[in-house]
Amino acid sequence: MPRPFVRYVGVDLGGARGKTTAVARLSRRADGTVQVDDVSTRCHGEPWRDDTLADQLAAVGADAVVAIDAPLTAPACARCVVPACPGVDACVDPAVAWLRDEGRALGEAEQESALAGRGAAMRAVTSRRSRSSRSGPRLLPYAHRATEVVACFEQGLLPATALGSSVGQVAARAHHLVRRLAGAGLALHERLIEVSPQATVAALLGPRLARGYKRDADPWETRATILEAMPDLVFAPQSRLAREDTLQNDHCFEALLAGYTAYLWARDDWQRPPAWRDALASDGWIFTPPRRA
Repeated sequence: MPRPFVRYVGVDLGGARGKTTAVARLSRRADGTVQVDDVSTRCHGEPWRDDTLADQLAAVGADAVVAIDAPLTAPACARCVVPACPGVDACVDPAVAWLRDEGRALGEAEQESALAGRGAAMRAVTSRRSRSSRSGPRLLPYAHRATEVVACFEQGLLPATALGSSVGQVAARAHHLVRRLAGAGLALHERLIEVSPQATVAALLGPRLARGYKRDADPWETRATILEAMPDLVFAPQSRLAREDTLQNDHCFEALLAGYTAYLWARDDWQRPPAWRDALASDGWIFTPPRRA
């Protein structure tokens, strides 16, 4: 059964000054499609600073879900309360153990797959360089989360550059916002979810468009192509300017995609994998659509 939400708020979270933050508001229509009601980088003429954003999101109502394009949980080491660290190899935290074992295996498999597509000379050079050490990416429990590793190496929805995004100013702002919203009844993974617009586009339309909506010579055209490929997404008659803002502005476009992802999450009742509902629950989860063949 679909989740009972009828309104979807997407947030592209930027720095604390609010100038690079955008918020999109969408609502479900009677025919089951979703309508873009508003997209904006400002609230009543002011940027989306912490208090403004928290107050607006806290007031969305019980029929709304909020989707944020930013890390909503911290890496394992940042959550740890053990006074003396035993080291990564001896750590018993489930998220650290996952990075140490399954995470590294995924990274090694991805590296082998990449090498298989290169010439024999390149493989030989890489082999010589890695003989003295284990191959694969270096996953750090103070910088990486398991969900990012899955999105990069297992699902193939994010580039490896996405690893490590759970630390930094935007991530710290997101963690603070999660705590603020918890007091308003927006519980993480229930009415507040983490999403990735880039991963959503990659899953639905392929990695080329996911890379291109920011970096193409004409991103306006790429964004228009993406919107046209989503027939269940429509703009309200009074929101012509919102469509133009969405096509012209990176942050507005990603806020809209965040809200659209929330709509799909509710409509199709996406669930976290069993491991993330149990042992890895505190490590968070980036909700993405099932990848189309």
